[in-house]
Amino acid sequence: MITASKRLVLRYYWPDDIAPIFKNYTGDLGSTKYLARHPHTETEQTEKMLQNLSVPESMALMGKCIWVVEAISEGAAVGLVTVIKSDQSMVVHFGIGSPYRGRGYAAEALVLTAQHLLAEDHAISVNTFTDVENVAAQTALANAGFVFTTRVEKFYQAPQLNGEYRDVFHYEFRAQ
Repeated sequence: MITASKRLVLRYYWPDDIAPIFKNYTGDLGSTKYLARHPHTETEQTEKMLQNLSVPESMALMGKCIWVVEAISEGAAVGLVTVIKSDQSMVVHFGIGSPYRGRGYAAEALVLTAQHLLAEDHAISVNTFTDVENVAAQTALANAGFVFTTRVEKFYQAPQLNGEYRDVFHYEFRAQ
């Protein structure tokens, strides 16, 4: 376990997480709409990603890692948080699988992530970005204490949105 609240645990993956994460998030067209990659087409892609990036050595070896978001009441992995080292800050990305949305898990996972990274002196700031049309992510970020800092045009390419280059809103975590 990396950190936890009463409702959520952030941890590295377990083999039993692969199939549900693929089904509800990495392979789900709606969940991957605003990502800079195509959805996974087979569970092996999700398995390889987690084997490489969701282990304690990931950050030291690659400068990034993935934490599983487990909802205690569900007894299941409900999403992922990706943490990427960037100078003296950390960039976080997040996603909650479609069956688990609307329960506040994304905002809570973001708060847990940011507080952990800052408390453990992994970074002096925690920031992120989201597509300008991804209102659900913008709401989760605001609820988690992230504040809008700037808009950047044509920041990333979105394969599921005709491969067009997309604008994003940048956010920074401000402890509440």
